[in-house]
Amino acid sequence: MLIEEKYFPQDKNYLLKSVQAFSKEALLNQWLEEILNAYHLLHNPMGLVDDFIIELREKIHLGKELLEDNYDILAAIYRHNHADNQLEIMWDGRSHMEAYDSDWKEMYSIWISTLSQIKEIRRPIIKFVVSESGVNHQFLKQSIRRAILSHFGLRMRAQTLYRVSA
Repeated sequence: MLIEEKYFPQDKNYLLKSVQAFSKEALLNQWLEEILNAYHLLHNPMGLVDDFIIELREKIHLGKELLEDNYDILAAIYRHNHADNQLEIMWDGRSHMEAYDSDWKEMYSIWISTLSQIKEIRRPIIKFVVSESGVNHQFLKQSIRRAILSHFGLRMRAQTLYRVSA
């Protein structure tokens, strides 16, 4: 029996969910590249290539483990913010799947560009990637999740998203 994750009560846009699931792997790789670029801009602006940078480039794909669950959170935030788009009429000839895919990827690119600049998101990835020892990856995943939720002004309780009251 497949258990469906719902991050908010109206999380029922199954077409959008499937688009997000289908593009997950490619978009995770894009996020890792964005983190690598953000690291370079901040800590290696001259683009010097040393042993650390070589190791980081070779192992950056390992950071995907920390981002997989957090991708799902970003996807849920997008669905939450765009919950009203299920019944819209497509006037440009695209299918709903094509429109969802395009809109999701555009917003995702903007978000990861911003999120990759946040040290509480970037630092755990870099630490996990270059650390050969047994780093507590659950703790790192959670710290990334907290930073993402804080950035969007959200909290999670029992796998349910809700807005933080001001």
